[in-house]
Amino acid sequence: MAQVSLKNVSKIYSTGAKVVNNVNLGVENKEFMVLVGPSGCGKSTTLRMIAGLEEISDGDIYIGNKRVNDVPAKDRDIAMVFQNYALYPHMTVFENMSFGLRLRHYPKTEIAQRVNEAADILGIKHLLERRPRELSGGERQRVALGRAIVRKPMVFLFDEPLSNLDAKLRVQMRTEIHKLYIRIQTTIIYVTHDQTEAMTMGDRIAVMKGGVIQQVADPMTIYDKPKNKFVAGFIGMPPMNFMNGKIVKKDGRLYFEEGRVKVKIVDEMTAKLAPYAGKEIIFGIRSEDIYDKLFASDAAPENIVRVNCEVVEPMGSEVYLYLNTGKHTFIARVGAHDRPKVNQDIEVVFDMSKVHFFDKASEETIV
Repeated sequence: MAQVSLKNVSKIYSTGAKVVNNVNLGVENKEFMVLVGPSGCGKSTTLRMIAGLEEISDGDIYIGNKRVNDVPAKDRDIAMVFQNYALYPHMTVFENMSFGLRLRHYPKTEIAQRVNEAADILGIKHLLERRPRELSGGERQRVALGRAIVRKPMVFLFDEPLSNLDAKLRVQMRTEIHKLYIRIQTTIIYVTHDQTEAMTMGDRIAVMKGGVIQQVADPMTIYDKPKNKFVAGFIGMPPMNFMNGKIVKKDGRLYFEEGRVKVKIVDEMTAKLAPYAGKEIIFGIRSEDIYDKLFASDAAPENIVRVNCEVVEPMGSEVYLYLNTGKHTFIARVGAHDRPKVNQDIEVVFDMSKVHFFDKASEETIV
């Protein structure tokens, strides 16, 4: 069984910088766990501590049922795929893939069998006699994956493996890695700063900021029920729109008010927002939950907001509208045929059943 467990794990450098702060995380057997966050959040350091490439300052790491704090990297039964491929330029693809097995003195017949099996899975059998300089970026990444696969480790660790690839190849390799996971059914811990990779690949996502895990959940829970403003803004493209405003009470109903924006709170949110009446609060709405009134004929009048359209960005299957309320700029993601003119005043509708509210002081989610 290849569970991975981090208990109160911290990393403090000699300068006093605490880059990983009291992380607790459990990765189940055969689970695809993604660590995601901005650069410098501690995700790669966390992965390197699991791999044994960084010393742990505090806490415990378990792989299976074994505490591995003092176990050398080579004895942890893990395989790591790096961002820069880390291939030996003077070796052929076969020699690169078999290097770890040869170091461990596996029989030649078993080495050949494992390399050929991995090459078959990755579709690189025809490349086995080539050297890295003769390969494309995608082919080099497949070789790096193959070198990890032949080890048949308990756990695969991926450290931003697609960062050096162009956009089209990233999409292709993302699919390849996910198909590989389905086929080999091994525990994977995958580090990325790309929230699209996190959403599309992970069984669960751990969102990190400043060395602290902010939330761990499946992708749709992270997207629909973010724990705080940071998670809400980091996951999703375009990012969630935020506005600072007030909850006001009028005729027994609650409204969110900010300059030109005054929208009614839905009944399901009233109980949680009632204590905030008269107080400053952070309002959040995703771009797909803002509609052009021309295409929403049944919109409630109290959820209509008049805005100025500053920029129109056609994206092919959809259009991004950059809208201004007078105090805030936000983005609406609308249908491909919705093309208002630049600098035109338009009316948009907020889907108030899908908005989020955050406490202004703590930035924790209220509802």
